[in-house]
Amino acid sequence: MKQFDAFQDLAEGNFGLVTYAQAKSMGIGIRELNKWLTKGWIERPARGVYRVSRFPSSECDPYAIAVESVGRDAYLHGESVLALLHLVPTNPTWIYVATPRRVRRKVGDGIVVVKGGAGEKTTNYLGVRSQFLADALVACGATVRGDRRIRAAEEGLRQGYLDKGEFARVTKEVEHAQAPT
Repeated sequence: MKQFDAFQDLAEGNFGLVTYAQAKSMGIGIRELNKWLTKGWIERPARGVYRVSRFPSSECDPYAIAVESVGRDAYLHGESVLALLHLVPTNPTWIYVATPRRVRRKVGDGIVVVKGGAGEKTTNYLGVRSQFLADALVACGATVRGDRRIRAAEEGLRQGYLDKGEFARVTKEVEHAQAPT
């Protein structure tokens, strides 16, 4: 029971989620995890990701699960950051997750893994590791129209996710990308 208490403590600050690598580093093996699965103490929402069953679910869960299933350096990317923050309507069947590492395993339906920069700065929005909003607004140029990105930037500024300098940079880059050549 002591191991399960430690497992729960680790899950507490991460939507009830613990990866297999984290459990293994705590000395919890696959047999123990399978026993907890059978007892209903934990669930397995994605390959290599476990969730303590008693934790209430939230609308951020799919994003947190997607990031955890890709790996330790992964973070929410592009239009998925906008979706998490409810700044623009997006396709809910795709969650974009970036990582600087190569991902060979199957991470789950609906998760789109993109190449992330090794030194790219990230932050936490609503508890989910994410690309900074300003960078996400620029990165999603191929999938989100410019006028929607400008409206999302205005709302991000209003809600405090962007400062005035970031807002100016984003609007300049979006307008430049839209300008006819």
